[in-house]
Amino acid sequence: MSKTSKVSLFLELAKPDETGNSRKVAIDEFIGKYSRLKMGHGGDWCRSDGNLARMYIVERFKESNNNAITAVQLFGFNTKKQIYKQIRSDIVKKISSQKCAVLNIGNVEVDHKDGHRDDYDNLKPEKQKLEDFQPLSSAVNKAKRQHCKVCRNTKKRFDARVLGFSKGCWAGNGVYRGTCVGCYWHDVKKFNQEISKSSSDKGE
Repeated sequence: MSKTSKVSLFLELAKPDETGNSRKVAIDEFIGKYSRLKMGHGGDWCRSDGNLARMYIVERFKESNNNAITAVQLFGFNTKKQIYKQIRSDIVKKISSQKCAVLNIGNVEVDHKDGHRDDYDNLKPEKQKLEDFQPLSSAVNKAKRQHCKVCRNTKKRFDARVLGFSKGCWAGNGVYRGTCVGCYWHDVKKFNQEISKSSSDKGE
């Protein structure tokens, strides 16, 4: 890859860490030597099928009114093998032996509970705790990623009432304020326990 390529320029600006995570880079930073990174709606160098996306999980933040890209951020390396290297082997072994927290079936993926990926400590093997992860089937994990993406873009938390629950979340409200705790997707088992506890307290 050329050192003067747009991908190289973005990586120089974003400075991803050893886990492949970067800060959120706003498009107004594309000035001076980085002005080549300016783009239209399509985001040529950060497309989902481009060179950057082959190496990293790329999140493109957009305006709701005209779909224009406002910022780009990297959330880890774009292969399951590389992503799983971020998780301690003992945790992978333990979680992988469990059944999906939603569907109660085997063959699960090891899911970081923090859907906003704000807690970068759980990407450092020496600081990881078993309770930071949960077992989800591939289909469920894919659904979670989509709902978390919506939350990251809109700051509106997933409303579990659409699934038939009596509450949208067990802690906090419908607005994301720096923590995923309380959201259905953050910890499915904990959510069910707390909602069941709330219903029992009310004699339902």
